[in-house]
Amino acid sequence: MAHLKKNTRGAVPGLAVHFERKTDHHTNKEIDVSKTYLNQELMADGSDMLSRFNARLNDVYCMKRDDVKALATWIVTFT
Repeated sequence: MAHLKKNTRGAVPGLAVHFERKTDHHTNKEIDVSKTYLNQELMADGSDMLSRFNARLNDVYCMKRDDVKALATWIVTFT
């Protein structure tokens, strides 16, 4: 099963904080922050999502309107 969500440019900073788990105030109380070191980062260069996103926007044309979808996120589940 796969789910695609298209996001506007304004949503990207919040998504970056969420995906990179940069917050200490999780609403899900079952998150065990002592296991954060077990997370795997697939980007070997050590850059953050927001800087990669902005660098990519410099390489391609993207209209600067509020309703333009500039980022797509995928959730893929497999059983």
